[in-house]
Amino acid sequence: LLPVFLLLAAITTLLSYLFFPGKAVQARAGSFEVAWWNIGLLSLALMFPVAFLSGILFPSILASVQASVGDRMNSIGLTTLFNTTGAAAGPLLAGFALLPTIGFQWSLIFCSVGYALIGILVSGRSSWSFRRAVGLIIIGLSAVLILILAIFPYHRDEAHFAHATRPYEMDDYGRSLAHPIKKVEGISDTFQLLRLTNAFSMSATNPHSQRYMRLFGYIPLAFRPESTDVLLICYGCGVTADAFVRESHLKRIDVVDISKEVFDLADSYSGINYSNPLRDPRVTAFVQDGRFFLQASPRQYDIISGEPPPPKVAGSVNLYTEEFFSLMHSRLKEGGIATFWLPINQLKVAEAKAILRAFHNAFSNASVWASADQEWIMMGIKGPGRGVREEEMGRLWSEAGTGADLRRIGVEVPQQLAALFLMDGEEIDRITRDIAPLTDFYPKRLSDAPWDEQATHRFAWPYMEAAAAVHRFLWSPLINRIWPETLNKSLHSFFAVRESRYLSELMGSNKLAELDLYLRGSRLRTPVLEVLRSDEFRLSIAERVALNSESPPTETLPDLVAGALASRHVSEAIRLLEMERNRESRGVNDILLLTYLYCLNGSVDKAETLVAGNAGSIKRDWFIDWLWAKLETDFGFRPPAD
Repeated sequence: LLPVFLLLAAITTLLSYLFFPGKAVQARAGSFEVAWWNIGLLSLALMFPVAFLSGILFPSILASVQASVGDRMNSIGLTTLFNTTGAAAGPLLAGFALLPTIGFQWSLIFCSVGYALIGILVSGRSSWSFRRAVGLIIIGLSAVLILILAIFPYHRDEAHFAHATRPYEMDDYGRSLAHPIKKVEGISDTFQLLRLTNAFSMSATNPHSQRYMRLFGYIPLAFRPESTDVLLICYGCGVTADAFVRESHLKRIDVVDISKEVFDLADSYSGINYSNPLRDPRVTAFVQDGRFFLQASPRQYDIISGEPPPPKVAGSVNLYTEEFFSLMHSRLKEGGIATFWLPINQLKVAEAKAILRAFHNAFSNASVWASADQEWIMMGIKGPGRGVREEEMGRLWSEAGTGADLRRIGVEVPQQLAALFLMDGEEIDRITRDIAPLTDFYPKRLSDAPWDEQATHRFAWPYMEAAAAVHRFLWSPLINRIWPETLNKSLHSFFAVRESRYLSELMGSNKLAELDLYLRGSRLRTPVLEVLRSDEFRLSIAERVALNSESPPTETLPDLVAGALASRHVSEAIRLLEMERNRESRGVNDILLLTYLYCLNGSVDKAETLVAGNAGSIKRDWFIDWLWAKLETDFGFRPPAD
């Protein structure tokens, strides 16, 4: 019967793969909401049938060996020896040879054919006789296997890859957002690199991700400008590493990631001024578990930054525990700084507080920072920290590499760094007073329950509200100790910009009211670009295209208008909008923007003429009522009669 079971295992390997129920699990946020039982269900469907038959094969092989050897003791020992050797060598062969070279689908086909070949080798000539029942079964199973291999859909793996990327490739209206660029099947992970536009992903090079990921590097560099060596735990897309390599004073940058495939993809990312940071001679990459690296390495660092996968992704929880944060603390030099990701938009409020409590238990001198989003950055200082002089901090903005990069991500002046502050250790103590920390022994303090967006906003909002945030910053004992007091002038406007951007991103806003705030209340470029749905990346591309054209293509005009306003060149923005009018490609929003800009530029009569000429296109609603009142109050604009 041994050949029968081997052929059954070969057939079952293929059928389990062909009927694998991948579509049975489809979380709205991809892997972030897949529970353990979902993973168990998929594993059961793929592995149990073959594992069950493999369990039957062992005693069948043992009986066959006993029949050949005769010595019961030796036969058991030999069979167990080879079984154990195979159990040890098989994963090594699959992980280090098959998966990286031929991929998961061909690896399964290889295993199936292997079962069949062994079945043929151990079968005698008499086993293939039509006169015996076993012979008929073996011939029938062989025919079935050959038929399956003949009609096998060899592009089946593409369906599984597509299923994994589908949540990111289409929006709710069926519009395409992304397409795969590269696939890597490796020893520890399978990755698909997607080029994604205006969507959500775990690690990315889009402007929003660029900002907070680079701040993991720039915040500690600002508060410890004498730093020379850095440890980065988890590489991702290399955005944080790219920020570190722009700092010319760093002498050593160690990067640790458990996945070799993450490093293999480093040359595949694209972006304005992006280069592979692993090519910098100061960078050393380690394929190693971050926690084990901290335990094993005796080296101490000026800065340790960590941005692992989200806390609720399988296998990540132990990178957010008090014990792990204590390891980070132990590997810092005196006065060294650690930064670590806290994505409160993927956690229940109590869970976020449990991580905050764990971090503060490890770092008595802890604080939290964030841009206008819910991607928080925990910062811990080993020791009391020292005061930084204005000229020391300002060096990041004055040097070519770091200064241009900071301005590109929207941190244009040192005072904006202050407007990233959320809370210090005293506030962490207050809000986590009754919260137990996340620890190795209690990992289920992070539940499988989805996060509550409204509760998260209620938790975050008091720290984003400008007036309270400025007061909290100025009265913080930590800030008074480490922040240069000479930079405390006119901070409220920077906190107000963050509050406005936060509300806009979270709940939407009156875009013209926002634009008016930024144009007349600050000199910052990035908020103007963002409210007009542009950024430095888009603007750079639009300017290059326009430079090579006799007249700017229509599709570049919105970004060029945004760029002109970001530079406070109102007349140029008006010229571009008038050019759009001449091409008859202008919508109502462009008419209203041009009306506002005419008034802002002192041409109220042009604004009134424009509105009168387009009265049929402008439908009266709350926004129009607000705009007419705003323009009348601020500029003397006379609204059209009803």
